[in-house]
Amino acid sequence: MTDSTQRSGAPATGSLAAPAPVTAVVVTRGATGFLATTLRALAAQTRTPARVLLVDAGDRPDPGVAAVLRDAGLPAGSTTLLTAPGARTYGDAVRRVLGGGEATRWLWLLHDDSAPAPTALAELVRAVEAAPSVGVAGVKQRTWTAPARLLEVGVRTSRSGRRMTDVEPGEVDQGQHDGRDDVLGVGLVGALVRRDVWDELHGTDPALGPFGDGLDLSRRARLAGHRVVVVPAAVVRHAQAGYHGLRDGDTGPVVDLDADGEPDGADPRRSFAARRTALLHQRLVWAPLPLLPLVAVMAVLAGLVRVLVRIAAKEPVLAAAEIAAPLRALGRPAAVARARAQTRRTRRLPRRTLRPLQADWRTVWRQWRDRRLTRAEARRVVRAPSELELRELAALAVRRRGTLSAVAVLLVAVTAVAFGPRVLDVLGGQTLVGGALVPAASRLGDLWDAATSGWVTGQLGAAGPTDALLTVLLPGTAVAGGSLGTALAALLLGSVLLAGLGAWFAAGAATRSVAVRAWAAVVWAALPSLLLAAGQGRAGAVLVHVALPWLVLALARAVGAQQTDVVLSGLATAVRAEDVPVAERDPGAEEWPDPEAWARAGEHPARRRGADPDPDPATVVTPVRGVPAAPPAPAAPPVSALGATDRGPEVRGEVTDDAADAPDASGDPGSSEEGAPDGRADGASDARADREPGRRADGGPGTPDAADPGATAAAERPAGSVAAAAAASLAFAAVVAGAPGLLLPGVVVLLLVALCAQRGRRLRVVLAAVPALVLLGPTLAAAASRGLEGVRLLLADPGTPLASDPASPVALLLGVPADGSALVPDWLPAWVPAEVAAWWPAVTGGAVVLLALLALLRGAPQARAVRLGWCAAAAGLAAAVAAGWVVVGLDDGTTVTGWAGAGVSFAMAGLLTAAVTGTRGVQARLARASFGWRQVAVAVVAVAVVLPPLVAWGAWSVQARRGAASELVAMDRAVVPAIGRQTQASADAPRVLALAPSVGGVVDWQLLRGDGPQVVEDAAAVRTRELSGDLATPDVADADDATAEVQGVVGTLSVGSSTDVAADLAALAVADVLVPPLPAAQAEDVALQQARTALVGRLDATPGLERITDGDSGVIWRVQPSADAADATAVAAWARLVPDATAARDAAGLSGEAVAVPAVPGVVGRVDTTIDAGGAGRLLVLAERADPGWRATLDGVPLRAVDDGWRQAFEVGADGGRLVVVHDAPDETAWTVTQGVVGLLALLLALPVRRRRAGRR
Repeated sequence: MTDSTQRSGAPATGSLAAPAPVTAVVVTRGATGFLATTLRALAAQTRTPARVLLVDAGDRPDPGVAAVLRDAGLPAGSTTLLTAPGARTYGDAVRRVLGGGEATRWLWLLHDDSAPAPTALAELVRAVEAAPSVGVAGVKQRTWTAPARLLEVGVRTSRSGRRMTDVEPGEVDQGQHDGRDDVLGVGLVGALVRRDVWDELHGTDPALGPFGDGLDLSRRARLAGHRVVVVPAAVVRHAQAGYHGLRDGDTGPVVDLDADGEPDGADPRRSFAARRTALLHQRLVWAPLPLLPLVAVMAVLAGLVRVLVRIAAKEPVLAAAEIAAPLRALGRPAAVARARAQTRRTRRLPRRTLRPLQADWRTVWRQWRDRRLTRAEARRVVRAPSELELRELAALAVRRRGTLSAVAVLLVAVTAVAFGPRVLDVLGGQTLVGGALVPAASRLGDLWDAATSGWVTGQLGAAGPTDALLTVLLPGTAVAGGSLGTALAALLLGSVLLAGLGAWFAAGAATRSVAVRAWAAVVWAALPSLLLAAGQGRAGAVLVHVALPWLVLALARAVGAQQTDVVLSGLATAVRAEDVPVAERDPGAEEWPDPEAWARAGEHPARRRGADPDPDPATVVTPVRGVPAAPPAPAAPPVSALGATDRGPEVRGEVTDDAADAPDASGDPGSSEEGAPDGRADGASDARADREPGRRADGGPGTPDAADPGATAAAERPAGSVAAAAAASLAFAAVVAGAPGLLLPGVVVLLLVALCAQRGRRLRVVLAAVPALVLLGPTLAAAASRGLEGVRLLLADPGTPLASDPASPVALLLGVPADGSALVPDWLPAWVPAEVAAWWPAVTGGAVVLLALLALLRGAPQARAVRLGWCAAAAGLAAAVAAGWVVVGLDDGTTVTGWAGAGVSFAMAGLLTAAVTGTRGVQARLARASFGWRQVAVAVVAVAVVLPPLVAWGAWSVQARRGAASELVAMDRAVVPAIGRQTQASADAPRVLALAPSVGGVVDWQLLRGDGPQVVEDAAAVRTRELSGDLATPDVADADDATAEVQGVVGTLSVGSSTDVAADLAALAVADVLVPPLPAAQAEDVALQQARTALVGRLDATPGLERITDGDSGVIWRVQPSADAADATAVAAWARLVPDATAARDAAGLSGEAVAVPAVPGVVGRVDTTIDAGGAGRLLVLAERADPGWRATLDGVPLRAVDDGWRQAFEVGADGGRLVVVHDAPDETAWTVTQGVVGLLALLLALPVRRRRAGRR
């Protein structure tokens, strides 16, 4: 082959008539488990090296190295044992020992874990004899444990530095790569390097460590004018101990039972950080100087992206390495500078001479595509069940999907009957309101501002924190096209459907009976805690009820407690007579066979040793692909094709149940890394770890029922899932956002689940509480600052307070959180006593309690899950009782206790879990028993728990359609007339003051910034400040100065005024006054009609108000100072410039002297405008409560806040410029960042990053 790299200006490598003697250098760190085999292979060479240097580079000399050397059979005269303590790298150790003694022309570089074939050195010498221009000659590397499999035959890289060996993982050597010669690089293992080339290049780059040093040396050799070739005839077995992490600690003997070429104890993740750092260092060294800053920045940015990918792949250790590697590489600028200088000094050829040997982007893409398809096919072949199993699985799938479809149709039908007209109205553009639900006209941006600002904009504004529910509603609002109203309408009107579907999937974790799952879905969707909450517009409680099933399902999958469908194949219990792992054999038999014999056999000796050539036909083997065989199990009784249990027939294999029904919550680690020598995935879990053979002796959750004919001792428990734990954390965060009072019960249940889980899975369950704690962090901090009264804040519901009659503890246990008279159908016979009819709503919860009580009679393995369910029920009932006892707000002057429905839903989730779990295995027991009282009793119980809930559910749907069981209505008119909304949208951001007469002659008032009160303008933290004292019988706090000022103005308007009120209203940023029509429920109240008429008349006669219109939305007046008013220039604006402190008081309407107060354009909560210069002493006054979080700057210079009563004011001065006003609470910003980071991590961990695991759900 011609020397393609030679150029006219490059120094040619000298010609050699005959190769000089070779010095073999073997570097080890003590007497490793590979060293003896390597030295014996070195002694068996057909061409003996002139010298053998064995270098012990350990921190201290190891006497065992000398013993291994004596037993290796190497010639004593030509073999020298040297030490290089403290050598940092392989190249460093070689440089230290080459300083003395007679120099040979060639160096043969070997690691302690690289055993050369007998002809390896002879083939290398023959190759360099034929091509004197060769400076570095590499070998063909095969795996250590399966020498028939290839590792690499030369290396090339892409333009970006991605390492490519063009060898597929596990590829068998059939000579397909033997035509290679000139390559970009070779590995140092077994490489033959010219001594003068080594000296010229100063060896390897010490900053690289053990990874990438061969490729770097090869590239520098080529640019120095020397050829780099690979000699496929020279073969070396390489254990890759550093790559596989086998040098860290005691990893035990090298075992490779599956003969895939990778030791079973291999874990490339141990070396990932060093490999990634070496790769980035090489990119910095080889990048063109003008692009070096860009490469450095891209390394950091790519590291951040790769961190997210690693987290999604459930590889937190590798994620830490991804961010540490660029920092470590960039933190060694001196090492980069030295390497670049060394390359520059020895370079004789331009960089473009390397391009023909590099891979283009098409090659990289093709290799990535081919490997992805290969891995997918390998997974399909390994995990695919047999044809018989496929037919039985198809039968199961047909039955399961058919039942799910029927349940879905039933849920949709009930939703259509109950909420059909309202759904159509909402789709037509109307606004859903009623009960605790106020208008939600906010867009996604408004919702984001409200959730993250820490400022509650309702009325005159107040410091937060805002409700955590707003944060949880962000994703749903984004999906709903940015409309918060649409998202809330979908949640409330679709609550029955969403709850039922969630219960179907959650019940699948406890039973495989489709009938029981259908019952659970119907019962969960028919519980009064959901129906009452949906009918009263309690979005938080509905969210809790919808999210709880997904929390239960995710927790079960996180600990591996979910039930799985299994089909018992004919070979389900077969096992070889003897299969002895290598590690259990006689140590004296641990001799490596002849490599050529291994190549001919193509398998590990452990595969052959002990194999029975004529196995007993009665012997059974578990054909679980990729999983070591389990001990033989007792023969199971014959079962039908679909089995006789609710778990269905047993499937040996891993085909996931409900594959077409719901997304999988589990993901598996592993992604390819360019730094890997063979392109194999770092952190990719072996099939052996996918499922855990055997089951717990205590019969814990997830194990087959002892009475199940399809269960065997070799049955496998599903592996726990980190992704499911992350999904559980998100579901739990949604639950506590809807009802913060469930935080403590939820944490208690998580701790109990963790205690019942296997030891390796407990931490993930405990950490599932972290997102919820962070989400409620601001609320918890505010509650802690209030002492005992903080309990009121935690038990308050998000949304408008709505009074309800509390229920008795017995009713709470039966699932009725409050007065359920709205659920009682009107068609009950008249002879039914009212006391009996009042318990009608409890029939659904009673069915659940009945089955949960019967479940307590079950033994293992159901007992633990049943007890956990009852513990959760107790925690939920405690929360419900506490919520119904503590007063959390006011509704038209009436105290309102917390809503007990969320706690009741939590309790019913636990009881339903116990009930469903208790049914597992009952069908199999009945099938084995003769017909008798057992069958009759089960039939009676089945009718009792199925029929009443269905009847009650249907009755509710009719009641809700008539409006008797639902307060939700679709409002087809605006709360504020169009002229008022136009004013609100102006640059001055004024408010509308709404006045409404109420019982007792009191006039209620609201300051409206939009079309009515909005969801984002209210928060429990602000409402609960109105109460103080005893939790159950609190006192109403006195109004603060801001509220008192509004009440004074409203009092003046309600009784009539002869003086102009424009200045007073303008000081509150009120531009319009509205008297809305009476609500539909009060439209026939004569007293209220008369009070409203009188109020309208007094407002018409009030100076400073000018009636604009009278329409369906009410009567509206414009604030307009009269011509003879003392302050004829009053301007209603949220932000105003006041000339001086005295004028500020005038602006508040407290003096009669006229003053010009210009408005400052802006929006509520923010000003960003340019103001002109003016007089000294000017103040910027906001019609908003003062708070330390307000910040104002003029041309970037902070303005000093001054005291102006309850209003926020800043001293502006005479200068003009760009004025910016924002509310920026530092603690709220920190919480927002923390919530974002934790939420993103949980979301990434919850993503399924790979195809579903085999195994039935």
